[in-house]
Amino acid sequence: MSNRPSASVLPLGRMLAGSLALLMERRAALLHALALPWVVHVLIDAWVLYAQASAEAALPAIVLLRLAVYVLLAINIHRLILLGPQSVPPFGVGPFARRELRYLGWSCAQILAAAMVVMLCAPLVALSQPLGLTVALLVSAWLVSRMALLLPEIALERPMDVAAVWQLGKGAGLGLAVLVVAVPLLAALLMFPLATSGYLLLQWLAITGSLLSVAFAVTGLSLAWQHLDSLRRPVLEQSAASAAVTVDVGAHPQAARGEAPSVSLAPDAGRGIIEVEVHGSFGTRDFGHVASGDGLLSYHGKLRGAVISLNGSAWNGSEASWDALDTLLSHLGFVRVHHEHLTRIALVAPGDWQPLADRLGKHFAHAEVRTFAAEADQGARAWCAGET
Repeated sequence: MSNRPSASVLPLGRMLAGSLALLMERRAALLHALALPWVVHVLIDAWVLYAQASAEAALPAIVLLRLAVYVLLAINIHRLILLGPQSVPPFGVGPFARRELRYLGWSCAQILAAAMVVMLCAPLVALSQPLGLTVALLVSAWLVSRMALLLPEIALERPMDVAAVWQLGKGAGLGLAVLVVAVPLLAALLMFPLATSGYLLLQWLAITGSLLSVAFAVTGLSLAWQHLDSLRRPVLEQSAASAAVTVDVGAHPQAARGEAPSVSLAPDAGRGIIEVEVHGSFGTRDFGHVASGDGLLSYHGKLRGAVISLNGSAWNGSEASWDALDTLLSHLGFVRVHHEHLTRIALVAPGDWQPLADRLGKHFAHAEVRTFAAEADQGARAWCAGET
């Protein structure tokens, strides 16, 4: 069975129009995302204009600072589009941690890949400069745009799967090149006269235009990734549904008959919590349902907690039941995306889970974990939502 979508052609016009509409609709969060990069760039440009000698001496630090704020801006825009306005921190100020380093590293890998293409095309450029240079630029743009599909996944803190993402962009290279390369390049050409005018006010205008163009291009990339991923998801779910391997935590005849998955996930927007309910055992067919975090990755509220309810005699607090829960949590998309915001995890299950509760810190490093008896599910929800 093929693991690639049946059609990967991007509706480019719809992507461009949708990018503009989304940024206008979420303009308040967009302003937050732009605040930190704009202030940093304005201060740097003022420094360069009025104290050129000292600015030149600190050039490496200035370059690194510009890169850092662009990475923060790009990640905030990805999350704004894919997760909603509440995922953007106030004034765009967030930690520069592992996620940001991965994003920066992959962005640098794109630049190195493009430079390698230009080097390989050097003999062709020497033979025919216009033709060779055009070929080098087109191949570089295609390669960079295909590699760029991994950036939204990094922003969502998904595990890096280069091969799968490369396959995801098959057939969509031209549209991606327009979104990722052509739009920022056109904006840079338009802003260049203002940026080099020598007038601080015009330079500030150029900074604003450049940052908006980056936000627009990143929005287009996010929508393109979402579109291509939506084409891939039914294929993944079909593959998972046909798999025969089952995690053995007890009998579950419903799964054998191909009925509804035994894992249900429901966000409670009013309380800011997510409920994960497991009935009996579960298998790889259920992982196909929950791996992408359907209904959760697009959740627009800021989550404060999660209630994990385990139903059935198999969930008795044994090592085997912990292994099954560990496997399930590793497949839940919202755990990777929202774990940094979760402060309370309520585990509702039969048996004695208290000795194993600390192990949940592997998945929820910043959260307080409590265990509750099966009949105390209402109290678990209230505690998780901060109501008690």
